[in-house]
Amino acid sequence: MTFLEDRDFRDVPAIKEYYKGKTIFITGGTGFMGKVLIEKLLYSCTELDRIYLLLRKKKGVNPDERLKVLYESLCFTRLKKERPGVFESKVFFIGGDVSEIGLGISEEDRSLLINRVNIVFHVAASVRFDDKLDSSAKMNLRGTREMVQMAEEMSNLESFVHVSTGYANTNRETIEEVVYPPLADWRDTLLVCETTDTNVLAALTNKYIGDMPNTYVFTKQLAEHVVYEKKGKLPATIIRPTIVSPSWREPFEGWIENFNGPVGLLTAMGLGVLRTAYSSNNMQDYVPVDTAIRMFIVVGWVRGTKKLEATDDIPVYNCCSGSLQNISLEYLRKMSMDIIEKYPFDKSLWVVRGFYTDSEFIYNLSVFFEHLLPALALDGVLKLLRKKPITPRPKRI
Repeated sequence: MTFLEDRDFRDVPAIKEYYKGKTIFITGGTGFMGKVLIEKLLYSCTELDRIYLLLRKKKGVNPDERLKVLYESLCFTRLKKERPGVFESKVFFIGGDVSEIGLGISEEDRSLLINRVNIVFHVAASVRFDDKLDSSAKMNLRGTREMVQMAEEMSNLESFVHVSTGYANTNRETIEEVVYPPLADWRDTLLVCETTDTNVLAALTNKYIGDMPNTYVFTKQLAEHVVYEKKGKLPATIIRPTIVSPSWREPFEGWIENFNGPVGLLTAMGLGVLRTAYSSNNMQDYVPVDTAIRMFIVVGWVRGTKKLEATDDIPVYNCCSGSLQNISLEYLRKMSMDIIEKYPFDKSLWVVRGFYTDSEFIYNLSVFFEHLLPALALDGVLKLLRKKPITPRPKRI
């Protein structure tokens, strides 16, 4: 029996009823998924007590100002119109930083959270694929450890939702809803990252992470074990979304606020910057952000409506489209080109064109004639005009 199959939900409160009066703590609330999570909770579970967001100072802007900037996002347009005043009366910031010891939270705020919080959504993560191992480990590994340690102290905690990634186990052909053996000891990894010289660590990174494609998925795989070690002690759940794409319906169709995933591809092609990509025509697994967020909220409810027992395992949920919606890179390219032709950019660097190839020879040939030569020519003109070259080096993606 799985965690869900063994449950009888006939006598548990409905989702809205469960969240009524609850105090929620969210990390990563200013990110793409975090914004949609906040909006959906406030819109559909309006009677929750309050939401605390972990916010750090950023570029001279204090957390209070960041909270105001957060609410200015178009993501909250529907909430402002249909639930006026809810955000202002129910969302509060907690100053801190996920990458710091103790999450950088003051003793006063820590005591507040320990005594009040019922549900935790740990969404914060470093999602940069090119992050150095020590930076990724501090955010994804140490941040999860510090969050788990504080969660263990929470006297009224009912549900702890840890957001991982569907690509945490890319070394496996089939990903089931289980926690796989760790690629390394997370404690040793964190110790190495905290004590090793940055340059030395950078030189050893590829060997250390082995078959994993980057430091992001490596540290996220280990972070699952930080949580999983607490089975029977922490009412935790692990959820693994795949590639999070623009919204399907909520807060409105097509909402996006970054250049990750397919949007970055479309933009690069539309500007004429991306001419050729070296990649096989693999299938891509996308999940709309609002679908993922609804799953977060449901998972929080599922775990929160069951009393924690010492024999409880920590359930894992893969949040993906799977065989329901297979999208190949070639299909994505064609779809992007159709959109660009219908809604062209006001300005572009070059004639719009883009294709994938799994031939290294064709890729290098295309890069030379369509990326490198034009870039050198542009830089040459800029130098003649005594201006600083602005063309970046061609990237292999």
